[in-house]
Amino acid sequence: MFLLENMHFLGYKIIVAHVNYQKRPESQKDEDLVRKYCQKFNLLFYSYQVNPEEYTAVKNFQAWAREKRYNFFKKIAQENHVRCVVLAHHLDDHLETYCFQKKRNSLVEHWGLAAKIRWKNIWLCRPLLSYNKEQICQYLKKKNIPYAIDQTNFSSLYLRNNIRQQLTNLTSFKKSQLLNEAIDKNQKLSQNKLILKELIRKTINNASNLNLLIWRSSSFELKLRLIYYWVNKNTNKGFVSQKKSIWNEIEKQLVSPKKRLAIILNKNYQIKKNFPWAILEKIFI
Repeated sequence: MFLLENMHFLGYKIIVAHVNYQKRPESQKDEDLVRKYCQKFNLLFYSYQVNPEEYTAVKNFQAWAREKRYNFFKKIAQENHVRCVVLAHHLDDHLETYCFQKKRNSLVEHWGLAAKIRWKNIWLCRPLLSYNKEQICQYLKKKNIPYAIDQTNFSSLYLRNNIRQQLTNLTSFKKSQLLNEAIDKNQKLSQNKLILKELIRKTINNASNLNLLIWRSSSFELKLRLIYYWVNKNTNKGFVSQKKSIWNEIEKQLVSPKKRLAIILNKNYQIKKNFPWAILEKIFI
């Protein structure tokens, strides 16, 4: 609502999109709140009501819901020839994501939330990353703008929610330290990506072949990132969500003294080590 209010009164041409998962008793009230605001100011409003049967068997609801939500945003954006999807993530979300990434110990494209990224041929923009939740709520109360709090944020069912609760107990100084830590890591990550670009050119031959002689002379972090890039490039991003442990294990096998071995990634793909090459190939049964 903070984002909507400010973009509207700053004169941006906007279309409003809302996803209702019908997972909470108050979810319809939330949708009606946004709809009434849009009706009041004649803003184009799209809503998508998810059928609860769609996610009854889903194991990771949050990941599933994010994909569903963003695909809906993409569809509306393309239908209306919109260049950018603007999201209301704020500073607390940024720190929460950073802590979540550290907890999962995964390889990341960006530490925390990026202010602007390309996703499936559309831009995702987050202009509120410098505002914390307290500032936003104070503004909404002062301006008497109606808003709602998602009560599932207080549930202990999700790791992300536990991290969120821990962050609320941190002092401003501790939060500032976390923010600076994320900034430093992103600067280092940007440098590594430049080196990685050159490394990809030198080590990958015919897309599926990896030169182990050149690869193993790199730093541990770069070796992992190169494997991550190489595997996902050849599997249509089939291993993007894998934890860092899988890349650690592959690295361990590829630097081992064994000249020949097979590393099974899943039922469809394997890496054949035939030193000085590693070859990524499909498994045919």
